[in-house]
Amino acid sequence: MPVPSPDKPVRRSQATRREDMRQRLAAATLDALAVHGHAGASLSVILDRAGVSRGAWAHHFDTKAEMLALAAEGLLQGAVEAARTLAPAGPDPCQPAEARLAAMIEAAWSRFYTGRHRDLLFEVALAARTDAELRVRLAPIFSGFLTATGGNWGLSLRPDSDGLTEMADLMVLTIYMLRGMAMQELAAGPVPGHEGLRRLWVRMLSGWLEKS
Repeated sequence: MPVPSPDKPVRRSQATRREDMRQRLAAATLDALAVHGHAGASLSVILDRAGVSRGAWAHHFDTKAEMLALAAEGLLQGAVEAARTLAPAGPDPCQPAEARLAAMIEAAWSRFYTGRHRDLLFEVALAARTDAELRVRLAPIFSGFLTATGGNWGLSLRPDSDGLTEMADLMVLTIYMLRGMAMQELAAGPVPGHEGLRRLWVRMLSGWLEKS
């Protein structure tokens, strides 16, 4: 079999080129959402950011909604994988439960509920509110995120079967609390008291762990 010359680039398959273009457009969609919001991220704005003509775009997507769905799926799938890595594999007997909880919650807050990811999360949720097809596509991914946080985080704190279900539910409740804080800060700006409220929540959860 002939060996390609090191100076000659390897020709990519049509399928690879197609997937690369779809991902390029998905990335441009997220960039446009982050800068302009769902209302301002028109197809023209997205294509300008991607440097792609409308004719070329039409070879890869039938509708803007389909492209938004691919971009949102990538964003949320990445969050699911990241959520699994935030929890340690198992409890560390040398580290108090309160310290583990505090570290996990602050890591989740920084990773998912501040900055670009937070902004995109709410823009995607806003789009799904009025797009039933998008909502159906994203529902299992949102559920997967809750499963990853509830199951993995709960298991890292309470590996025994007794109380594991309740611990997982409390971790899901923690995510709902963080989302509420994020929405408040998105609307009104940073709230200094939120850090103190997260510390209070950690103490409450730690007390539950010690008693149960």
